[in-house]
Amino acid sequence: MANRIDLLKGLILQNDIKTFSRRGDKRQAAKLLIQIKRIFNEVLREKDDEIFQQDIIRLLSSGAANPYISNNFFPQDMKEYGSYRNIIDFTNDLQIEIRWMAYCFQFYSKEISEFVLEREKYDNYILLNQYEDALDVIENVEKMLGPSLWSLECKFYLYAKMNLNKNELMKQAPKSIYGAVMNFYELKNRDNVTSDEYFYIANKEINNVKKYFSDAESLVEFYAYKITSLVYEMNEERILQILWVVRQTSLIDRYLFFCDVCDYIVTLPENNELRLALKKYVLLLEGIEDNHLIAIRFILDDIENRKGKYTPKTRLDHAKCEFIRGNIQSARGEAADLLRNFPNNIGAMNLYIESNILIGDDLKIYQDKNLGVLLNNLTYVYTLNENRDESLERVRHFANACSQSTWSKEILNNIVYRCQTYDERECKKTKLLSNLQHLDIETVIACLGQEKDIKFIEKMMIQDQLYVKFRSALLNEEYEKAIELCGISQIKDLIVVYNKNVPITEKMEHLGKIDGRDASIAIMAMRNFLSTIDLNEYLEIAMKLSTELIIDNIFTSLFIPLEKIIGYIEQGGENIRANICTPILYYVYATYFNEEKLDDLGIICEDFFLFRAIESPTKIDIYNSEYGKKELIYFLRNVCSTKIMDISISTFKNSQERDKERVEICNILSQIDPDNLKEYEKEIRELTQKLMINAELKIIEENRIHVNVDGMKDRLEKSYKNDFLRYLFYQDDRVKQVTMVFDGTSTEKLHVIENTPERILRELVFHIRDAFVSSDEYGLNGYLSLNIRHGTLEDELRSPLYKSYLNAKKDINTGKYIIHRHWVEYVHPNDLEIIEKAITAFHIKTEAIIAKLKGKYIQIRTEEKITEGIFDYTLDDWDMLPLTLQLQDITTFEEFLDVVINYLWQITERNLGEIKRIIKEEIAQDYDNAFEELKNAVSKISNRAQLRDLQQKIAEASTDMPNTLDKICYWFQRSTESKHNDFDLQFAFNLGLQTIKNMHPEKRFIAKEINPVESDKIPGKFLKNFDGIFYNLFDNIYKKAKSSGSGNIEIRYELKYKDLKFYIYIENDYDCTTDIKDDEIRVEQAKKLIRSGEYLQKVKGEGGTGIPKIVKIIAYDLKGEPVIDFGYRKEKNIFFMKIEF
Repeated sequence: MANRIDLLKGLILQNDIKTFSRRGDKRQAAKLLIQIKRIFNEVLREKDDEIFQQDIIRLLSSGAANPYISNNFFPQDMKEYGSYRNIIDFTNDLQIEIRWMAYCFQFYSKEISEFVLEREKYDNYILLNQYEDALDVIENVEKMLGPSLWSLECKFYLYAKMNLNKNELMKQAPKSIYGAVMNFYELKNRDNVTSDEYFYIANKEINNVKKYFSDAESLVEFYAYKITSLVYEMNEERILQILWVVRQTSLIDRYLFFCDVCDYIVTLPENNELRLALKKYVLLLEGIEDNHLIAIRFILDDIENRKGKYTPKTRLDHAKCEFIRGNIQSARGEAADLLRNFPNNIGAMNLYIESNILIGDDLKIYQDKNLGVLLNNLTYVYTLNENRDESLERVRHFANACSQSTWSKEILNNIVYRCQTYDERECKKTKLLSNLQHLDIETVIACLGQEKDIKFIEKMMIQDQLYVKFRSALLNEEYEKAIELCGISQIKDLIVVYNKNVPITEKMEHLGKIDGRDASIAIMAMRNFLSTIDLNEYLEIAMKLSTELIIDNIFTSLFIPLEKIIGYIEQGGENIRANICTPILYYVYATYFNEEKLDDLGIICEDFFLFRAIESPTKIDIYNSEYGKKELIYFLRNVCSTKIMDISISTFKNSQERDKERVEICNILSQIDPDNLKEYEKEIRELTQKLMINAELKIIEENRIHVNVDGMKDRLEKSYKNDFLRYLFYQDDRVKQVTMVFDGTSTEKLHVIENTPERILRELVFHIRDAFVSSDEYGLNGYLSLNIRHGTLEDELRSPLYKSYLNAKKDINTGKYIIHRHWVEYVHPNDLEIIEKAITAFHIKTEAIIAKLKGKYIQIRTEEKITEGIFDYTLDDWDMLPLTLQLQDITTFEEFLDVVINYLWQITERNLGEIKRIIKEEIAQDYDNAFEELKNAVSKISNRAQLRDLQQKIAEASTDMPNTLDKICYWFQRSTESKHNDFDLQFAFNLGLQTIKNMHPEKRFIAKEINPVESDKIPGKFLKNFDGIFYNLFDNIYKKAKSSGSGNIEIRYELKYKDLKFYIYIENDYDCTTDIKDDEIRVEQAKKLIRSGEYLQKVKGEGGTGIPKIVKIIAYDLKGEPVIDFGYRKEKNIFFMKIEF
């Protein structure tokens, strides 16, 4: 409406005069501003699109009105970024807000087109490592259009690559939400922070901000969008929340957000209200020269408009024709040529990679450039190479650092599309998002329905192009024609698999192996086959094929529809449950995709053994032709682990029986899978050590305070390592964690809160403290509960009273206490009532003492668990201070964990001292008082002989009680080593011998003492070292000893450890009657290596390293000075080894 726009201009002119002239009237200017604001908001909410269009164009074209709209579009610097107050209200109406934004973009089409051109230049420079040129582009854009969050993200990447001072960028950070975003731009460019770690830290921060600032949803959502933009998932509500903040950002950042909104809109169904409502405003932007936006407009436009308005790009068309003809070398060459001019072209990247895989010569281009690294890593990802995870991480790290580039999101969508389980809607969505970089035939096919695709191609494309004919044939389901047009055998096989009319058995003949030149296309075929197969009819075929794929390559589980297959298995009958594929597939699903299914896995394995009539895994018939060799090995190796046998086999009486079963399983695996012999031998060693320790040393730590730190560390690292990285991130002086809250009096004004790393540190320490103290499996409370509070303590304290017949028992029916029958049968009836009353009162008092010690003092105390317990692990600011100082220079989570756990042990030592003091003082005094009262109570007995007997029993018990309390005090001392108790040489010898017996059950090893063993105790922490010594000794004997006629290998030995001096002598039979010159030369060479110190190099090699390894363990691990002699005694036909240190 012309009148209101003219009025608005006049008001603005008056306002300027009142505000800025010397004689200005500030009060009058404020009133004028209210009127100005009212008219702007009327225009914003105008319902008639034609009137709105006229008004907004006049406003934007007006030198007076334009600044009220564009005041934040072109900031001078980051300090000014988003700082101008927006006079135009936020409507909370998505259609109105997008309309306003679209007309602003239309007005500034030239500026946006210039930005788009410069952005593509920047992306290409980055991919070719031309960092100085890239920085020039960014600085040029900032001169033209001002700084933006886009330009800052680019700068952080460039500064990291060019080793420039990032502090200069951080100095520009405004104390606002935008400054908080910049912190994460710095974090994502750290080489030591993986993409998984980055997103963990970012999501943790987002959740914290949501928790603390629930009334700032828009700011929080904008924050989340900007710091996780690569993986951020939009919806209508989130778009509105983000828009509230985006309205104050630069033109560039508004436009990039708008493009992300458009990406979301095109994934919605065509009849979706939001898509229909916003479509007309997106179509206004014909003046913006942006390939991505052109593709968006094409998708949203009407069928009749597409032919006249849009021209798909044909840069790759000839190369694609060559590819389909089978001229793969030529296609690859053309794709490589295109990448020289357009490095960011995703279509060219994919064509180059597919050609490279099919040719199989591993040609690499741009090896020293980001582009070359990206191509190489994408190849590994697309083919599910064994390095797939590492390669995917490199791609994600690079893409995240360049999250607003022209290629990053499309690349990741490509990866998801290729390697996801088939779901029609999700596949269509990811395929669409993979082809939005520019408009070409792939965009057309990905984005339109089948019928529209065919019509568009028939009308618009050049029909004599081979590639177009090929794609048309596929769209029309003319599979035979497509096969005739194609010159690549792998793609012909793929077409057969895709053909719905081909029988399953025939399709299976065309499934290639996911390896080498076939890998990429074979993945597509396998995914389609398994996703479309009728599981009601062909479940076992799908199970077998899926199992074979997983065994060969675990990454294939990414596209196998495991959840669907598992659902059918659960409904299956006995024949399915007895199929070895069932527990294997269930294991993979429960291990990698759904941990909640682990308990069900136990039932599945139990059923498999039941229906196969197998008592235990070692009873399985390894020669049964029903089991494929690979399936059998995978089943025994992975599914029959100790963890899973715990829940699947109920016949084991204890963990020792289970571990022995696993040792036998490893022996079977050593026979049928010799390629992994070393792995099985290592597991046998570990299990043997565990069995020996439990059986002979009784190292359940029954009499020591114990926390299984080693068992706890893996779980803590998995759970909290990323939080530690968060702590380091915020500890950095360059970074200030900034979150935003609303000032209750003004919705426009923001306050800044700066949080220090202390909050994160405190959370981390508390998590570790809780695991150390409260974990039932690993922690202190589990030990206290199992070994002290529940039975052991009561039994120990009652034992002196039981021995002296001073105990009583309450009759549950009468409520009366019954004393020991010794007194009932022995005492004169006149005195029995006195004794009963005295012992009952004594019993009640002593039980109260036990209850006080157990229920009051031997308890854990934390902030959440408020008790009077002596085991006090509450941590206040004074406790945290010394810990914070110790952690200042720590840079790894492992070091951090060690420092915190050591600090917790210090607290534990303090608590142990206190509980012992209480037992020796308070508890001891309680018992003294109880005994004294008992003595006084029984003194009234008339029979002197009986009185003396009772007083004697009381004296025995009261004398024994301090010894019992001392014994209990002994319980409350820290175990010297978290894993092993002290041991002697005989145990270390037996451990090594049992290990070699378990590894080689086909041999019989017989050990005989030459002289009785003499050995002091050796600290438990050295058990691993002595295990290494004896294992290498026996391994050497196994390889070289002569067996007797009965097949026995006899080992004679002498062991001595006194006054810190070790003596080990071992000999075995050896046939010296033959020519042993070579053996003697090897002995002399070994002795020379030891004398020269060169044995360390030998230790690093494989084979023949037993003796050098022993020397290394003694000299370096045990800090000893070894004196070693070994060799042959020909006259006795023996080999001997003597070790002293």
